[in-house]
Order: sequence, then C-alpha cells, then structure tokens
Amino acid sequence: MGISDRFSVKGRVVVTAVGLLCISLFLTAYSSKHPEVARAGSAVISEITAPVGRAVASVRAGARSAWSGYLYLRGVAAENDSLRLELGKIRGEVLALGELSRENARLRALLNFSQSSGLAGVAASVIGADATGWVRGIVVNQGSTSGVTVGMAAVHPQGVVGQVISVTPHSARVLLITDHSSSVDALVQETRVRGIIEGAGSSGCELRYVTKDAPVKSGELVVTSGFDRVYPKGLAIGRVSSVQSGDAGLFHAVRVKPAVDLQRLEEVLLVSAAPAPANGAQGGQS
Repeated sequence: MGISDRFSVKGRVVVTAVGLLCISLFLTAYSSKHPEVARAGSAVISEITAPVGRAVASVRAGARSAWSGYLYLRGVAAENDSLRLELGKIRGEVLALGELSRENARLRALLNFSQSSGLAGVAASVIGADATGWVRGIVVNQGSTSGVTVGMAAVHPQGVVGQVISVTPHSARVLLITDHSSSVDALVQETRVRGIIEGAGSSGCELRYVTKDAPVKSGELVVTSGFDRVYPKGLAIGRVSSVQSGDAGLFHAVRVKPAVDLQRLEEVLLVSAAPAPANGAQGGQS
C-alpha cells in the first residue's frame, strides 16, 4: 500500500467520524425539540436489546447457582468426612468402654471372691501363654515388685488355676493344673475320698491313687485338701467326668474336668501358700 492509499484511508475514517458526529448532534438537537420521537426510539432500542440483557442475566444467574452448588457440595463432602471420622472415634470409644466395663466386672468378682473366701492376695491379669509350647502355663502381669513369689497358688472365683513357678520384677509364670508335671492334693467333696490331681494335657486332669473300693461317681466335685500347703483347702478343682475300673491294677482311672475354663482365663488371684490343715481335719479315704 502506497502513501497516497494510506492518506485516502485516513481521510475516509475522518470523514466517517465527522459524519457520525454530525448525525449525533442532529439527533440530539432533534430529540430535544421532539421528545416523543426520542422516547419512541428509546423504546425500540430497549425492545431490541431486552432479550440480550435477559440472556446475559440468565447466564450470570446460572453461573452463580452452579458455583454456589459446587461450593455447597464441597462443604457437604467435607462435613460427611468429618462426621465419619467422628463416628469411627465414637464407636472405638464405645468398644473400649465396653471392654473396660467387662474387665471391671471380672475384677469385682475377683475382689468379692477374695473377701468372701478370706484369701488375701495379688490380683493379676493374664498377658500371655507359655511361649515354649512344652509347658501348659500362662504369664501374668504381676511380679516380685508386687509381692509375688514362687510357689504361690493361682486361683479364680470358679476354682484352682495353677501354681507360680517363676517370677520377674513385673511378671510371673503360672503352671496350670492341666500340665503333666502339676499335682494337687485333693478330696472328693461328698465322700471325702482322697487322691492326687495330675495334669493330663488337653484331656484335663486325672485323680490318681483312688483305690477300686473307693466310692467315686461321675459328676462329683473334687476340691483341694490343703495338705500340699500350696492350695487353700476347699477350692474347687473340677468335676469327675468318668470313672473306669479295669481288671488289672489297684486304682480307678478317674478323669476330672477342670472347674475353670483355662483357655478363656483373663484374671487370677495369686495367694500365698496355705498353712497345713489342723490336726483332725477331714481327709484321707473313707
């Protein structure tokens, strides 16, 4: 494009602008003298531009509504996450309170047993089983710092559990009455037949050295005699589950089911060795 062409374009622009200015001045002057024409023109222009304005307003309103909805949904989602976390926390607290309530009930039963039986001792919780697998035993959370010593009896409101065989400052191992190396001097409560309870592993216990002429029946309760000076007298050991008398031998084969469910044991009372029964106390076979 040459210089003359550029000047001709600028000229046309200037002429057009001047023309529009003149028209605008004319219309302004005309409308001031004829206001009804101005009002009519304004009405026509408003009518033409109204749909566009409404469309723009509708788009703006939709955008605002969508943004508000997005923000609301974000807020609801965050609130739901917070409520789920709070609900999980509350459920955990309810479970913990339930466990605490059950533990308190068991400890109250242990305390009541201690008071009613006159056996003062150390309450202990079971924290594990014997890790070696060779011994039927449990580990409790009380040790020498609490006054626990080797030889103490472990008992429960339901009956005899076992005997302490080793102690550390804060724990102790208890040999259960079902272990093959365990023995408890015992009496059949009703008939006063005396024998020795020995562990039989998963089969429970056996009442040994009961002669065939001794009256022993299934279902009878076997209790501690106190003669071993380990277990207090009169505590339940278990009930006779079977009595077999073969042709050979001098003794019955008497099976005894432990009174305490040793697989579900959670607390025990550790008591000091019992004094020997007074002279004249009932014992021996009848």
